[in-house]
Amino acid sequence: MDEPAVSVFVEGSREVVTAAQWPPKEIEHKPLYLRPRHKLSAEPELMGAEYAAPDGFYQAPLTVTDKVEILNWRTEPFEEPTEMAGTGAAHLFAEIDQDDTNFILCLWDEAPGGGRRLITSGYLKASHRELDEERTTEGNSYHPHNRTVPVEPGRIEEYVLRLYPFAATFQPGHRLVVELSNDEPLVDAHNALLPPDAFHLPVGRPVTHKIYRDAAHPSRLVLPFTTVTATDATRSGSARNRRGDQLSGS
Repeated sequence: MDEPAVSVFVEGSREVVTAAQWPPKEIEHKPLYLRPRHKLSAEPELMGAEYAAPDGFYQAPLTVTDKVEILNWRTEPFEEPTEMAGTGAAHLFAEIDQDDTNFILCLWDEAPGGGRRLITSGYLKASHRELDEERTTEGNSYHPHNRTVPVEPGRIEEYVLRLYPFAATFQPGHRLVVELSNDEPLVDAHNALLPPDAFHLPVGRPVTHKIYRDAAHPSRLVLPFTTVTATDATRSGSARNRRGDQLSGS
Protein backbone atom coordinates (compact mmCIF):
# COMPACT_ATOMS: atom_id res chain seq x y z
CA MET A 1 0.00 0.00 0.00
CA ASP A 2 3.01 2.31 0.40
CA GLU A 3 4.08 1.89 -3.23
CA PRO A 4 3.30 4.59 -5.83
CA ALA A 5 -0.03 4.19 -7.56
CA VAL A 6 1.64 4.22 -10.99
CA SER A 7 4.97 2.71 -12.04
CA VAL A 8 5.83 2.96 -15.73
CA PHE A 9 8.74 1.62 -17.78
CA VAL A 10 9.53 4.20 -20.47
CA GLU A 11 10.59 2.65 -23.77
CA GLY A 12 13.66 4.28 -25.27
CA SER A 13 15.05 5.93 -22.14
CA ARG A 14 14.64 2.71 -20.11
CA GLU A 15 13.62 4.74 -17.08
CA VAL A 16 11.07 3.63 -14.52
CA VAL A 17 8.82 6.58 -13.64
CA THR A 18 6.55 6.53 -10.60
CA ALA A 19 3.65 8.85 -9.85
CA ALA A 20 0.33 9.09 -8.04
CA GLN A 21 -1.67 9.23 -11.30
CA TRP A 22 -1.67 8.38 -14.99
CA PRO A 23 -0.13 9.87 -17.01
CA PRO A 24 2.84 10.16 -14.63
CA LYS A 25 3.94 13.58 -15.89
CA GLU A 26 2.34 16.77 -17.13
CA ILE A 27 1.51 16.39 -20.81
CA GLU A 28 0.34 18.46 -23.73
CA HIS A 29 -1.46 16.79 -26.60
CA LYS A 30 0.11 18.00 -29.84
CA PRO A 31 -0.66 17.08 -33.45
CA LEU A 32 1.62 15.47 -36.00
CA TYR A 33 0.07 15.82 -39.45
CA LEU A 34 0.16 13.28 -42.25
CA ARG A 35 1.80 14.98 -45.22
CA PRO A 36 2.62 14.10 -48.84
CA ARG A 37 5.66 11.93 -49.55
CA HIS A 38 4.92 9.84 -46.45
CA LYS A 39 6.01 12.51 -43.99
CA LEU A 40 4.80 13.32 -40.48
CA SER A 41 5.09 16.99 -39.55
CA ALA A 42 4.09 19.38 -36.78
CA GLU A 43 2.88 21.72 -39.55
CA PRO A 44 -0.43 21.05 -41.36
CA GLU A 45 -0.79 20.77 -45.12
CA LEU A 46 -1.67 24.06 -46.83
CA MET A 47 -2.75 22.74 -50.23
CA GLY A 48 -6.12 21.28 -51.11
CA ALA A 49 -6.82 17.74 -52.30
CA GLU A 50 -6.49 18.79 -55.95
CA TYR A 51 -2.77 19.36 -55.32
CA ALA A 52 -2.11 17.21 -52.23
CA ALA A 53 -3.76 14.11 -53.67
CA PRO A 54 -4.66 11.41 -51.14
CA ASP A 55 -2.56 8.37 -50.35
CA GLY A 56 -4.25 5.04 -50.85
CA PHE A 57 -4.10 1.27 -51.04
CA TYR A 58 -6.17 -1.61 -52.38
CA GLN A 59 -6.38 -4.67 -50.13
CA ALA A 60 -7.45 -7.96 -51.65
CA PRO A 61 -8.99 -10.54 -49.30
CA LEU A 62 -6.47 -12.75 -47.50
CA THR A 63 -8.25 -15.73 -49.06
CA VAL A 64 -6.56 -14.85 -52.37
CA THR A 65 -3.31 -13.16 -51.26
CA ASP A 66 -0.77 -13.31 -48.45
CA LYS A 67 0.26 -9.68 -48.92
CA VAL A 68 -1.03 -7.04 -46.50
CA GLU A 69 -0.81 -3.55 -47.96
CA ILE A 70 0.60 -0.96 -45.54
CA LEU A 71 0.84 2.82 -45.79
CA ASN A 72 3.43 4.63 -43.68
CA TRP A 73 4.46 8.13 -42.68
CA ARG A 74 7.53 9.15 -40.65
CA THR A 75 8.99 12.15 -38.87
CA GLU A 76 12.39 13.63 -39.52
CA PRO A 77 14.99 12.29 -37.04
CA PHE A 78 14.48 13.74 -33.57
CA GLU A 79 17.20 16.20 -32.58
CA GLU A 80 16.77 15.78 -28.81
CA PRO A 81 15.14 13.24 -26.47
CA THR A 82 11.38 13.53 -26.98
CA GLU A 83 9.15 11.86 -24.41
CA MET A 84 5.48 10.93 -24.69
CA ALA A 85 3.29 9.32 -22.03
CA GLY A 86 -0.45 8.81 -21.98
CA THR A 87 -3.17 8.05 -24.49
CA GLY A 88 -3.33 9.40 -28.01
CA ALA A 89 -5.61 9.49 -31.02
CA ALA A 90 -5.41 9.30 -34.79
CA HIS A 91 -7.78 11.36 -36.91
CA LEU A 92 -8.01 9.86 -40.39
CA PHE A 93 -10.06 11.36 -43.21
CA ALA A 94 -10.71 8.37 -45.43
CA GLU A 95 -12.85 7.24 -48.34
CA ILE A 96 -13.58 3.57 -49.01
CA ASP A 97 -15.51 1.82 -51.79
CA GLN A 98 -17.31 -0.64 -49.49
CA ASP A 99 -19.67 -0.22 -46.54
CA ASP A 100 -17.05 -1.32 -44.00
CA THR A 101 -13.35 -1.95 -43.38
CA ASN A 102 -10.81 -2.07 -40.57
CA PHE A 103 -8.33 0.64 -39.68
CA ILE A 104 -5.23 -0.80 -37.98
CA LEU A 105 -2.61 1.72 -36.90
CA CYS A 106 0.82 0.96 -35.41
CA LEU A 107 3.38 3.45 -34.06
CA TRP A 108 7.06 2.49 -34.17
CA ASP A 109 10.30 3.90 -32.83
CA GLU A 110 12.74 3.53 -35.74
CA ALA A 111 16.47 3.65 -34.98
CA PRO A 112 19.04 5.11 -37.41
CA GLY A 113 20.15 1.61 -38.43
CA GLY A 114 16.60 0.57 -39.34
CA GLY A 115 15.79 -1.45 -36.21
CA ARG A 116 12.44 -0.58 -34.70
CA ARG A 117 10.30 -1.08 -31.61
CA LEU A 118 6.50 -1.13 -31.47
CA ILE A 119 5.30 1.73 -29.24
CA THR A 120 1.51 1.52 -29.38
CA SER A 121 -1.40 0.73 -31.68
CA GLY A 122 -5.02 1.60 -32.40
CA TYR A 123 -7.88 -0.26 -34.04
CA LEU A 124 -11.28 0.76 -35.38
CA LYS A 125 -13.95 -0.90 -37.49
CA ALA A 126 -15.29 1.74 -39.87
CA SER A 127 -18.92 0.90 -39.09
CA HIS A 128 -18.18 1.57 -35.38
CA ARG A 129 -16.84 5.09 -35.96
CA GLU A 130 -19.44 6.80 -33.75
CA LEU A 131 -17.96 8.73 -30.83
CA ASP A 132 -19.25 9.19 -27.30
CA GLU A 133 -19.06 12.98 -27.39
CA GLU A 134 -19.46 13.37 -23.63
CA ARG A 135 -16.50 11.14 -22.81
CA THR A 136 -14.23 12.01 -25.72
CA THR A 137 -11.50 14.56 -25.07
CA GLU A 138 -8.50 15.75 -27.07
CA GLY A 139 -6.21 12.79 -27.58
CA ASN A 140 -8.55 10.39 -25.75
CA SER A 141 -11.50 9.17 -27.81
CA TYR A 142 -14.31 6.84 -26.74
CA HIS A 143 -16.54 4.77 -29.02
CA PRO A 144 -19.79 3.36 -27.60
CA HIS A 145 -19.69 0.25 -29.88
CA ASN A 146 -23.40 -0.30 -29.34
CA ARG A 147 -24.51 -0.34 -32.97
CA THR A 148 -23.24 -0.69 -36.53
CA VAL A 149 -23.49 2.26 -38.92
CA PRO A 150 -22.55 1.19 -42.46
CA VAL A 151 -20.30 3.56 -44.41
CA GLU A 152 -21.58 5.24 -47.55
CA PRO A 153 -19.10 4.11 -50.25
CA GLY A 154 -17.26 7.01 -51.85
CA ARG A 155 -17.92 9.44 -48.99
CA ILE A 156 -15.03 10.99 -47.05
CA GLU A 157 -15.47 10.32 -43.32
CA GLU A 158 -13.38 11.28 -40.31
CA TYR A 159 -12.37 8.22 -38.30
CA VAL A 160 -10.90 8.72 -34.83
CA LEU A 161 -8.81 5.84 -33.50
CA ARG A 162 -7.93 5.65 -29.82
CA LEU A 163 -4.26 4.81 -29.30
CA TYR A 164 -3.55 2.54 -26.36
CA PRO A 165 -1.72 4.14 -23.39
CA PHE A 166 2.05 4.15 -23.79
CA ALA A 167 5.24 5.75 -22.51
CA ALA A 168 8.27 6.21 -24.76
CA THR A 169 11.26 8.47 -25.31
CA PHE A 170 12.45 8.94 -28.88
CA GLN A 171 16.21 9.39 -28.76
CA PRO A 172 18.17 11.74 -31.07
CA GLY A 173 18.44 10.27 -34.55
CA HIS A 174 15.33 8.12 -34.13
CA ARG A 175 12.09 8.60 -36.05
CA LEU A 176 8.45 8.04 -35.22
CA VAL A 177 6.85 5.87 -37.91
CA VAL A 178 3.11 5.29 -38.24
CA GLU A 179 1.77 2.40 -40.31
CA LEU A 180 -1.81 1.95 -41.53
CA SER A 181 -3.44 -1.19 -42.91
CA ASN A 182 -6.82 -2.91 -42.75
CA ASP A 183 -5.44 -6.38 -42.01
CA GLU A 184 -2.51 -7.61 -39.94
CA PRO A 185 0.54 -9.37 -41.42
CA LEU A 186 0.82 -12.84 -39.92
CA VAL A 187 4.54 -13.41 -40.41
CA ASP A 188 6.38 -10.14 -39.83
CA ALA A 189 9.08 -9.82 -37.14
CA HIS A 190 6.57 -8.71 -34.51
CA ASN A 191 3.38 -10.65 -35.29
CA ALA A 192 5.16 -13.97 -35.83
CA LEU A 193 5.63 -14.08 -32.04
CA LEU A 194 1.88 -13.79 -31.31
CA PRO A 195 -0.58 -16.67 -30.83
CA PRO A 196 -3.21 -17.21 -33.56
CA ASP A 197 -6.04 -15.77 -31.47
CA ALA A 198 -4.20 -12.44 -31.01
CA PHE A 199 -5.25 -11.13 -34.43
CA HIS A 200 -8.35 -9.24 -35.52
CA LEU A 201 -10.69 -10.90 -38.00
CA PRO A 202 -9.54 -9.91 -41.50
CA VAL A 203 -11.79 -8.00 -43.86
CA GLY A 204 -13.33 -10.62 -46.14
CA ARG A 205 -13.87 -8.39 -49.15
CA PRO A 206 -11.70 -6.31 -51.48
CA VAL A 207 -11.51 -2.68 -50.34
CA THR A 208 -9.90 0.40 -51.83
CA HIS A 209 -8.86 3.04 -49.28
CA LYS A 210 -8.01 6.69 -49.91
CA ILE A 211 -6.47 8.63 -47.02
CA TYR A 212 -6.91 12.38 -47.41
CA ARG A 213 -4.39 14.67 -45.71
CA ASP A 214 -4.87 18.09 -47.25
CA ALA A 215 -5.89 21.52 -45.96
CA ALA A 216 -9.58 20.57 -45.79
CA HIS A 217 -8.91 17.09 -44.36
CA PRO A 218 -6.17 17.39 -41.69
CA SER A 219 -5.42 13.73 -40.98
CA ARG A 220 -3.16 13.68 -37.94
CA LEU A 221 -1.93 11.98 -34.83
CA VAL A 222 -2.64 13.68 -31.49
CA LEU A 223 0.08 12.56 -29.08
CA PRO A 224 0.81 13.15 -25.35
CA PHE A 225 4.12 15.03 -25.31
CA THR A 226 5.97 15.58 -22.03
CA THR A 227 9.06 17.70 -21.44
CA VAL A 228 12.40 15.95 -20.87
CA THR A 229 14.66 18.37 -19.01
CA ALA A 230 18.44 18.32 -19.03
CA THR A 231 18.31 16.87 -15.51
CA ASP A 232 16.02 14.07 -16.72
CA ALA A 233 18.32 13.31 -19.64
CA THR A 234 21.37 13.26 -17.36
CA ARG A 235 19.64 10.97 -14.88
CA SER A 236 18.59 8.68 -17.71
CA GLY A 237 22.13 8.56 -19.09
CA SER A 238 23.57 7.89 -15.63
CA ALA A 239 21.10 5.06 -15.11
CA ARG A 240 22.07 3.50 -18.42
CA ASN A 241 25.76 3.84 -17.57
CA ARG A 242 25.20 2.13 -14.21
CA ARG A 243 23.38 -0.71 -15.92
CA GLY A 244 26.22 -1.00 -18.43
CA ASP A 245 28.78 -1.14 -15.60
CA GLN A 246 26.74 -3.81 -13.84
CA LEU A 247 26.49 -5.89 -17.00
CA SER A 248 30.19 -5.50 -17.69
CA GLY A 249 31.04 -6.66 -14.19
CA SER A 250 28.72 -9.67 -14.29
